[in-house]
Amino acid sequence: MVSWSDEDESPDDLSSLGTEGPSSMYDSDFCGRADDGEMPVLCKCNCVAVKHVAFEGCWTGRRFLACPGEDGETCDFVHWVDEVWPAPLCKSLSKLWEMYHTCKQGRINDALDDVERRYKAQDEIAKLKVDLKLAQDDLKQVVEEKQVTLALKAKAEQALIEARAELEDKKKLDASTTNMHKCLRLKAEQERDKLKEEKRKLEHFIAELMKHNEGARSKLRKIKEICDE
Repeated sequence: MVSWSDEDESPDDLSSLGTEGPSSMYDSDFCGRADDGEMPVLCKCNCVAVKHVAFEGCWTGRRFLACPGEDGETCDFVHWVDEVWPAPLCKSLSKLWEMYHTCKQGRINDALDDVERRYKAQDEIAKLKVDLKLAQDDLKQVVEEKQVTLALKAKAEQALIEARAELEDKKKLDASTTNMHKCLRLKAEQERDKLKEEKRKLEHFIAELMKHNEGARSKLRKIKEICDE
């Protein structure tokens, strides 16, 4: 039979727990309401207390009774069933729980750091996306400007090719015209020389004709003179 004497309570021990008692864990060997004795144990709310097994600090493993917290209200009733553990065990349990909380806090801090890193990474990714968008826009503009430049260059090169072709055609035409002028000039000179020669022959013929006419006239005059006598 479990003893519920007031001597089980330690004022120093209870003062370090606060009014709500320690955290607890489920133990199938010690659970349910404390009404299995000759007289049920009641809390300050006049409710049957509930059995718990402590799972916190140096009280880990100790059985206690506490308010069931019915109707959402809980009183500060805590009644220890087991005596306080020996000092070495209390220190060991406290050290283990300190290590646990330190490790837990470290994991929490790591998680917070990871969240912060993720947030910063997301922020950097967002900034990189903005920078990438700007770079893509700049690249697009550069490509468009280059395409325009290439189009203008191609147009200028085509115009240059056409101008060179036109110049070559003009040179050929000028050369052809020059040759034609030379041919016409040569032909004109030949015609002139021919005309000069024909003129010379004509003048010679006229001179001979005049000479012949003069002889004929002289003969006619002589014939006339003979006739007149």
